[in-house]
Amino acid sequence: MNEPTNESQPTPNQTQPTQTNQHKPALAGMCQVCGGECNLRNTMCDKCEAGIRGWLRDYPSRIHALREFLDSTAHYGGHQPGRTNLASAPTPVRLSVIDHLQEIDDLAVALWRRLYAPPAMPWADSRIHPSVLKCLSICADCNHLSRLPDIGLIWCDWERVVRKTLGIIDVPPSRHGIGRCLNPLCGVELSAEVGAVSVDCPVCGNAYRVVDVRLGFLRECIESGRAFTAGECAELLRECGFQCNANTIRSWRKRGRLQPAGENDKGRPLYRLSDVHRQVLRRDSI
Repeated sequence: MNEPTNESQPTPNQTQPTQTNQHKPALAGMCQVCGGECNLRNTMCDKCEAGIRGWLRDYPSRIHALREFLDSTAHYGGHQPGRTNLASAPTPVRLSVIDHLQEIDDLAVALWRRLYAPPAMPWADSRIHPSVLKCLSICADCNHLSRLPDIGLIWCDWERVVRKTLGIIDVPPSRHGIGRCLNPLCGVELSAEVGAVSVDCPVCGNAYRVVDVRLGFLRECIESGRAFTAGECAELLRECGFQCNANTIRSWRKRGRLQPAGENDKGRPLYRLSDVHRQVLRRDSI
C-alpha cells in the first residue's frame, strides 16, 4: 500500500518563495510627503521635516497677527505694515478669521493628541490638552513627529492651513528696500526694518530719516517713469505722507483717469508712479 505524498513540500524543480522581512515596512526609507529618500526609522525626509517644524514654530506669531485681523479695519494693503481706515463702516469682526483661528486650534490639539495619545476620556486622567501655543511648541520639538506613519496627511493639512493664514495676514517682510543713499558720491541701495524711523548707510556711514530716503526714491521713480502695481504705488505714496490706497488707484482706472502702463509677470496691471502722483495732487481726487 502506497503512503500518501505530502503535496505541500516543494519538488526539487520548484523554487522557494522569497521571504519578506517582517520587521521592515514596505515603504521604509521613503518620505511620505514628497516621496524622496529618508532615514529608515523616519517617515519624512529632512527637508519636509524642517518645513512642518518651521510652520509649527512660526504659528504663535501668526496667531497673534490673526487676532489683530479680527478687526475688519486692519489691512496691510499689499505688504503695508499699518492699518487703513475704510471710508464706509465695515463689519466689526471678521467671522472668517474666527473660524480660521478655531481651525488652527483644532489642528494643533489633534496633532498633540496624535503624538502623545492621552486617554479618550478626559476624566480618566488628569492630563488635559495644554493651550494651543503650548501644543504648537511641544509638537514642534517632539522627536516622534518625523516617525508618524500618517505624516503625509498631517503635512498636507498644515500646508493648507498655512496658505490660508498667509492669505489673511499678508505678512510684510522684516526688511525692505527704501531707496538710495542721499549722498551723491555714494548712492548705494538702502534697506530698513519695517517701521524704522532712521537708517544708516553701510558704505559712507551717513544717517538719514527713512521718509527722506523714500522721498528721494519717489522723486527718482517719477522722473524715470517707473511703473508699479496699485498696492506698491499706494504704499510708496503713503510712506511719503500722501493719502492714497490701492482701491483708489483702481477706481481711477475704471473712471478713465488712469491707464495701466503694462503688466507684471503675474498679470497684474502696472501704473506709472508719475501718473498716480499727478492724480493724488489733484485736489478733487483725494
